[in-house]
Formats: sequence, structure tokens, C-alpha cells
Amino acid sequence: MAAKGGTLQRQSAGRGVVSAQGSQYLDMTVFPGGAMLVTSCIEVDEPTEICFPHDENGQHVSAQYFLSGEASIVMGNGQRQHWTQDATSVIRSDTPGFRLFVEPGQVLRHVCVAMYRDDLSERLDETNGPQLARLMASDATVDLAVPVPTEMRVRNTAQRLHDLRAATGLDSVKAEGLAISFLSEVLTSYVQLALDGADTRSVLPWQAHGAQRLKAAIDADPDHSFAEGEMLERFAMGDQMARRVFQAEFGTTLAAYTRTARFAKAQAALRDGITSVKQISFACGYAHIGNFTRAYKQHFGETPSETRARATRSR
Repeated sequence: MAAKGGTLQRQSAGRGVVSAQGSQYLDMTVFPGGAMLVTSCIEVDEPTEICFPHDENGQHVSAQYFLSGEASIVMGNGQRQHWTQDATSVIRSDTPGFRLFVEPGQVLRHVCVAMYRDDLSERLDETNGPQLARLMASDATVDLAVPVPTEMRVRNTAQRLHDLRAATGLDSVKAEGLAISFLSEVLTSYVQLALDGADTRSVLPWQAHGAQRLKAAIDADPDHSFAEGEMLERFAMGDQMARRVFQAEFGTTLAAYTRTARFAKAQAALRDGITSVKQISFACGYAHIGNFTRAYKQHFGETPSETRARATRSR
């Protein structure tokens, strides 16, 4: 069964509220093996609330990945998570479902693979980890949204699934295999988390660990500029998630911390008196010495030349 959708575009006053039911902007495929693939391409020009009601046919567990854009997800119990590009999560939402809040001016594309709990439980055993066992075994209402580390293969699989969302023939067989693989990979990341009641934390332990590693990388080489996808590969967080987690952990923005680290390195180089001001300026990311001088003075209260002269006099 497949339903074709398009891009959601709305224009009206106030916050728009729409239902996720139907095929207005979702592509949905239910594979013979029981996996359900949902992809979206949502473009809004007003703040929009998208309501995903509980599936009355059964309880299901889903793996989600955001290819672009960002949104806030509010579960039925009030738990809120903010998803950004390259964010991966596990969701079980029984009742009353969850709501997705999308701000205007972006295109939100995401991939979701879900299976009914009973179908998924048949494929699992006691070796799959206690938190996944609890998630599968609970007959009570569960509202859970947990971010998990994103690996490059998850990202690549999600992109391929999005490209195959309307697949037919042999491509549909390939899409089913990718969907099962995607769900398995994300659940494996979930199993490896040490949750212990920390599901509702804004920053999970693995994210905090990634932020610590990112901070150490900046301290070791402040002049390094991260290429696209590098933070995802090294710290399991996309650029937007890394910025949010870094600020939550250290109380300063990633950009501000990097800037301070670069200026501290520049100050040390100026005091050594070996490297030219022009070279130091370029290393800090400034193409023009004048811009570097102004920024340096604003940061330290003196010009680079004054720092160097003062260090020379003290020798």
C-alpha cells in the first residue's frame, strides 16, 4: 500500500494546525514484512502545528531521522524534544500521539520507519538490552522520544530511503531491506544508551560526551574549521545539534568559545614574537589585518602590536 504526497504549503493568519492523517504531504509505504516507511517534505510560511494521532490499530516503535530543517516534538505526556538536521531518535507514542511544531522559512524533510510493537517483538530476544526490552514489553501507555547518536551509515541509509520513497518493482524490494536496516541501526544505538531514567533530559549522556570531545578538539586546534559532515562523523552530532548541546553544556555558544580559543592562541603567538601578525590574522580566520586588529582589541583591550611590544619589553 502506498500513498503519494507533496509539499505542505499554507498561508493564513496565526498558527496553522493540520492533521498528519491522509496523504497531503506524507509519502507512506507499508511493506509486506510489516515495516512502515513515512517520508515528508514540509514547507510552511507560518508557524504550523502538525498533529500525529495515536494509531488505533496498535502500538508501534519508530526510528526518525531529519535530513533537513528543524522542529519541536511534544509528546502526549508533555515531554519536549527539539530535533535539528542530522538528528536521529526513537519514538514510541501511544496516546494521544505527538505534535510537531515547525517554524516558517525552512524545508523540513524527514524519514520515519516504524513497526507495530507485536511484529517487532517477535524479532527480538533478551539479548537486545534492558531498555529496549522494557519499551517492547510495556502494555501501559508509553510516550517516549529519545535522541540517539547518528552514524554516517544511518544518515546515508535515510537519504537513500527518501530517494526511494515512491519506489516500485525491484526498487521497492530494495527499499524494504533499507527500511528494516535503518530501524535496526537506530534501535541498536538506542540499546547502547545508558538511559536509567534520563529519557527526559535535554542533553543525554552521549551528547554531553560528544560536546566534551568537541571542546577538547577546539582546545587542541582552535584554528581548525570543521568541514560539512565532519562533526557528525567525529562526534555523532550534526552541526545544529552540536551547537545546541555545546551551549547547554558549557553556557556559551560554540562560535564564541571557538573565537575565544583562537584569540588566546593568537595572544600566545604574539607574545612569542616568532610569527608575523599577518600570519596570526589569517590563522584566526581574518583575511584583512585591520579586521583582526579591531576584533582583537575589542577582546583584549589592546592591539596585537601592543601585546607584542609589551611582551618584548618584559623579556
